[in-house]
Amino acid sequence: MMLYPTVADLTNDKTNRYRLVIATAKCARHLIDKANDEHELEESRKLEGDRYVKDTKSDYELLLTEKPVSVAVQKLYEGKYSIIESE
Repeated sequence: MMLYPTVADLTNDKTNRYRLVIATAKCARHLIDKANDEHELEESRKLEGDRYVKDTKSDYELLLTEKPVSVAVQKLYEGKYSIIESE
């Protein structure tokens, strides 16, 4: 099975693979934490009886169907997250 985007697509000869792995892991952890926070907020709203309208798919819903690392890689590729080079 071929993964897309490829490592070459993600690094663009600007970032080494080590930094890519670290950035992907941090993004995945951030997504998991954010999804957990969203889920807790949604559950508390249900307990309080609040009604609200969601117009987009939440990170929690996304992570129910996709793996966090896959979502992180896709967000890095799309430019929603970026790798910051430290000096």
